[in-house]
Amino acid sequence: MKTVVFILISLISFTVSAQISIKKQDSIVAEEPVKVPQIVVKVPFGERVTFGDVEIELTKVIDSRCPKNTTCVWAGEVVVEASIFKDGKPIETRKVNLNSPAKTLFNSSAQELMGHSVSPYPDVSQPKIKQEDYVLNVVWSLF
Repeated sequence: MKTVVFILISLISFTVSAQISIKKQDSIVAEEPVKVPQIVVKVPFGERVTFGDVEIELTKVIDSRCPKNTTCVWAGEVVVEASIFKDGKPIETRKVNLNSPAKTLFNSSAQELMGHSVSPYPDVSQPKIKQEDYVLNVVWSLF
């Protein structure tokens, strides 16, 4: 009889604790903020890529990153220069250091374009990268 009572009490306490944890999980999920959708778009050097009514053209890359398979005192950085066009007309040229926190290329109430990275990455076994071989990865956030 003691065994039956023990099993019943165990089952009841397990059921109650399982329901409490489910309720806690539901409330956590409900409190998470809605995230802004983001898309990563490749912008090849010298080509205009359209983001709604805005276009971006990568015009210059200054790459001082430490090449793969080497040891450097300084990791280096990469700075990109991009021309911004709106409705086909140039509005500004932005110079952005991709190692800094401020990487915004364009910002409006409807969208934000931020520089994310540049490829290819320098490699000591490869020849120097030509400007026309670079590709800028842009994070496109829609509001």
